[in-house]
Amino acid sequence: MDLTTLRTALLITLSILLVVVLWQRFRRKVLANDLPAPLHAELRSLEVAYHPQRLFAELHLPDAQVLRTALSDDRHQPLHQWPDESAPSGNRRVERALPELADGTYHFELSTGTQRTVRRFRLQT
Repeated sequence: MDLTTLRTALLITLSILLVVVLWQRFRRKVLANDLPAPLHAELRSLEVAYHPQRLFAELHLPDAQVLRTALSDDRHQPLHQWPDESAPSGNRRVERALPELADGTYHFELSTGTQRTVRRFRLQT
């Protein structure tokens, strides 16, 4: 085997190895940043109802999970927390009675074992 054949073989092998490594890094980056987490609860909508004041949240749960819901003010200071609730997988509509609150902006927090979602809403009586 002469030197030019060895050089050509190494050049082709290193080029293929470089392409494979770049492809793996690109795929890992795309999977980590661009794809959603498959087991997270999705808060699809949040509605405020009056007389009596209450919140309706529409959720999609890919797996059975324990839901923790809380209420905070516009500075994210905790105001109220509802009891934990275990929920089966699928679409679900959750109703939460609101405590007596003044008009203003508040935040509804939904959390599970792996995530925390906060949505802002406005209360006007």
